[in-house]
Amino acid sequence: MIGSSEPHEAEAKRNPLIPVGLTVLAILVVPLCIYSFGPEGPIKKNHVVFATGQHRAYFADETLYDEYRGYCILQARDQLLVLESAEARSDGTYLAQTLGTRKREFPACPSQSHVILYEHQITLRPDLWGGLQDALGRFFSSE
Repeated sequence: MIGSSEPHEAEAKRNPLIPVGLTVLAILVVPLCIYSFGPEGPIKKNHVVFATGQHRAYFADETLYDEYRGYCILQARDQLLVLESAEARSDGTYLAQTLGTRKREFPACPSQSHVILYEHQITLRPDLWGGLQDALGRFFSSE
């Protein structure tokens, strides 16, 4: 009788891990879903925005970056700080500063550079699903 009760005790000890794991997963996933489906407000000065995809961004001062020929390439989910909103500029574009400290290869935008962007190139919310896909890809990569 003692031998037959041991598997039930071990099974009882493992069972609480499943509900705890599901609870933790729900706590992590539900805010992501709510955040990604929420409304987006207007982009204003000093907001941190994200590139919506791979875009060409023109430098505000082309003379600072001669090797770039006046423009650089933003990658999806690159972070930028809005320095001037479209309402403050006469041409309806945004003046933004690229954020980040990692070393960038040509033709990616150098860190702290000032670029001119259009509204379709930036968003207030990052692409969470694409970011999650990239993170899982790096985690499971064989490199």
